[in-house]
Amino acid sequence: MGMEDIVLLGGFAAIAIFGYYIMVKLDNFLDKVRRENEEQAQTTCFNIATSCVNIIPAVSNILKDINHLYPDVHCNLSVGSEQEVMKSFDCGDADVVIISADSDVESARLARWKCITLNPQSFSIDNGIVDVKTIEKNPQHQKVLWKGSDNQSLVLHFIHQLCGQRA
Repeated sequence: MGMEDIVLLGGFAAIAIFGYYIMVKLDNFLDKVRRENEEQAQTTCFNIATSCVNIIPAVSNILKDINHLYPDVHCNLSVGSEQEVMKSFDCGDADVVIISADSDVESARLARWKCITLNPQSFSIDNGIVDVKTIEKNPQHQKVLWKGSDNQSLVLHFIHQLCGQRA
């Protein structure tokens, strides 16, 4: 065995050791990502969709309370057209939807609903950096729809807070 063979053997050994080191690091990284994904999958998500921008302050305050009471619950508030909101509700992507009380959106879903009246409110986004001012001054009539879901206790808590609240 000559000097070239020893250098070649040493080079192969170095590549093998380096490859093993990289694979261990990659395995640890992938294991960490898998654990984080499992933790996120176990987190309960509570989804609300609305077609009315003016209801955001009231809903946001209730969601803050829910987050305080249930820190493991992730709350989502989506805003869109009534058709998009109802589509989200039909698909099961929204636990609660809030649309105009005089909406002509028809649905074949089994849902409970309640009408509420809320006064429009201005609100701030990102800790007061953006002020969203409402032009509408008249109370707005909204229809709140919900159906039985895995988040039934959260839904009922939200409905109780929203429908008992007058802004």
